[in-house]
Amino acid sequence: MDNGMLADLQTAKAIEYLLAMGFLMVFVPFWRYTAPKAAAFARAVARAAVPARAPVPIVRPEPVGWFHVPDGLGLHPGHAWAKAVDGGEVLVGADDFARALIGRVEDVDLPAPGTVVRQGEPAFTLRGAAGAVPIVSPVDGLVTATNPKARVGSVESDPYGEGWLLRVQAPQFARNARQLLSGSAARSFLEDVARRLRASIAPDLGPALADGGVPVAGIAGIAGEIGPEAWQRIAKEFFFVESERGGV
Repeated sequence: MDNGMLADLQTAKAIEYLLAMGFLMVFVPFWRYTAPKAAAFARAVARAAVPARAPVPIVRPEPVGWFHVPDGLGLHPGHAWAKAVDGGEVLVGADDFARALIGRVEDVDLPAPGTVVRQGEPAFTLRGAAGAVPIVSPVDGLVTATNPKARVGSVESDPYGEGWLLRVQAPQFARNARQLLSGSAARSFLEDVARRLRASIAPDLGPALADGGVPVAGIAGIAGEIGPEAWQRIAKEFFFVESERGGV
């Protein structure tokens, strides 16, 4: 190969090298610019191909009832309760409905030990700022003791525990219990009572309770927020008794 042909070959190789370097100098910045956009485009396409997740539903708690009753006791429709204890005796008290209606209990009239009480007949009386209401006995039997703590606020703070009122020897408790409600039946009963009470007092209290709000017992209780006629009607309908009203 002569010197002329060798020079031409070297020149051609040099040109190819320069073209390759020029291509790389242009391609690298171009790739750095377009690569992120391509990746973003690919992610967008992938998201579009996957169905959107359904929104997670918000679980809201069920409204809490106005009044409550625990398991393990029997509830009379006149709003007294009975719970079997030792020796064939039962504890008797007023339920949460009676506590809310009366409000702050200023005093209780309890029968003396040795008194005979009968299921469905008045056995004790709760007295509050708005008046007083007799409560019927949930059982038949003989009163053996009364609760001295009932006069110092336990009926309001713990109506189903420390707020018990009577201890009764009740030999017929098994038969009496057939007329009492317990568990889910008792809770359903109190829910129905709440609806009936709301319907009964809405004309007197207007929208304050008609919207489903929970009543605040306060000092005078619900009885203190309604007129005497309405209170007498409520006492007869829900407690099966005639109520004393005001200053008693």
